[in-house]
Amino acid sequence: MLKVDDLQSQLEVAIRNTVTPTIKQMVLQLMPEKTKEGDELAERISQTFDDLVSESLSTLMAQAIDYYVKNASITGTLITVGSPVTQVANVFSMPTPVLNGVIPNTLGIH
Repeated sequence: MLKVDDLQSQLEVAIRNTVTPTIKQMVLQLMPEKTKEGDELAERISQTFDDLVSESLSTLMAQAIDYYVKNASITGTLITVGSPVTQVANVFSMPTPVLNGVIPNTLGIH
């Protein structure tokens, strides 16, 4: 089962480890010369981005992924053995599979 908090923290670490250093390097590339002040400015800009974006973006991404995973519906065709009837069943994403794969028919096939 998807753990949203774990996913959110993994996404946050990924953003902090990839996007934030990239922003720092981009700012450094804009500087005509390497200076201590330029390094400090690039660090402040990347840290500001991290403070403003990393946590909220990872939370939004984790919630969106969680929504789509939990609302997935898989439809399949089941051919019953010994019966000439082909039946369609929906499989829903539920924490406890009470109704997952139950075919709505009079045969009661699970």
